Amino acid sequence: MNSDISKIAKWAQSQGWTVVDDANGYTRFHSPLGDYIARYPATPSNRRRRMADLTVALKRAGLQIPPPSKKERRSNRRSDPR
Repeated sequence: MNSDISKIAKWAQSQGWTVVDDANGYTRFHSPLGDYIARYPATPSNRRRRMADLTVALKRAGLQIPPPSKKERRSNRRSDPR
């Protein structure tokens, strides 16, 4: 896996997404439903452009990028009503 996208790939996997490295040198992202969403090459010619394309495709498919901070996750927890 490319070091540029390792954090995004780990986040996607933790959210139920499938991230696979193929034989052609691409890292492919599949949604939890199994739909193909995007790919990222092992050696992109324009890293900034390819990263922007990847993040837009993942956001459009429903993955929250960047991952929420601890503070945001804490605020989204439901308090136990008593």
